[in-house]
Amino acid sequence: MHHPVLEFVQGGQIVSLPNVPPTHTLLQLLREDLGQTATKEGCNEGDCGACTVVLGERQGDHLQYSAVNACIRLAHSVRGMALWTAQDLAAVDGTPHPVQQALLHHHASQCGFCTPGFAMSLFGLYQTQVLQGQPVSRELAQQTLSGNLCRCTGYRPILDAAQQLASLPLVPLDETEILSKLQLITQTGQGMEADLSYKSPKTLNELLTLRAANPKAQLVAGCTDVGLWVNKLHMDFPVVLDLSKVAELRTISQDANTLTIGAAVTLTDAFAALLAERPQLHSFVNRFAGLPVRNSGTLGGNVANGSPIGDSMPLLIALHARVVLASVRGSRELALDALYTGYRQNVMASDEVLTHQGAAPDRQ
Repeated sequence: MHHPVLEFVQGGQIVSLPNVPPTHTLLQLLREDLGQTATKEGCNEGDCGACTVVLGERQGDHLQYSAVNACIRLAHSVRGMALWTAQDLAAVDGTPHPVQQALLHHHASQCGFCTPGFAMSLFGLYQTQVLQGQPVSRELAQQTLSGNLCRCTGYRPILDAAQQLASLPLVPLDETEILSKLQLITQTGQGMEADLSYKSPKTLNELLTLRAANPKAQLVAGCTDVGLWVNKLHMDFPVVLDLSKVAELRTISQDANTLTIGAAVTLTDAFAALLAERPQLHSFVNRFAGLPVRNSGTLGGNVANGSPIGDSMPLLIALHARVVLASVRGSRELALDALYTGYRQNVMASDEVLTHQGAAPDRQ
């Protein structure tokens, strides 16, 4: 096995790194390989938010931004994306970004260790809300920062800074330039090669073929649980099979009978779809982990992992959800509560992958 080349865009430039191991995390890549220590290691399990970074992924003619935890995100998963860390916020001439200006104005840093993570969560908010002309309410600020912890109890000034963002002069990114750089990164040819340690197929057929050929490979999507195995249990996987780029698994569809969510749909998007049907889930959605975890983790991964702390399963079982399991031999559908046989155990064969979950829409 050999490790594929990892390419992404940071600071307006294409970063190209050879020989990155399959279980290397994004935080390790930044701090140890690139020497970028602005991103901090706190809990190393996706709880504290000190390592928060922002990813930009091409969506048609624009970028979709999301704040994620670098400590439990596998480095290869950001291939073909744009990346921002705390060191990328200020302008080339040193002028602070509005996020930094607001934090400084409100004295929103005490010991400062958590501050880069807060800044990056606010940068994600800036890109998705402020630049779109949307106001930042106190509630929205709290939801945005739900994955960031401050042991100095400095939340009030940080929330004040978040609410000031919309009043500062706007500083948009040059998305056209970023998209042109992303276009230069080859998007094919590194998913199906038999001797790659990190496989990232683009289609469902490719995924199922690779799964049949690599039944012992570790399946990953957002890695919010597998990342813990790597960091805390020191587990290593010779081959990783990443399904997060499979087009068919990134869709949400609805007909008269079923809301169907692909296994690679993030928790953020999956919960938004459920919330549109059932507004009463608002509290549940906002209390499910923190925003960076929801931005990275997938509903399919939560279901397939089968951990007792996977809070989505009781909800989905109550909604009479069903799941689709697929392999090169075909697909089958079964009720979610028939999937599990024990602790982290299920009825999936070694060549099967959970591809979709579906629930009947609310008729009340």
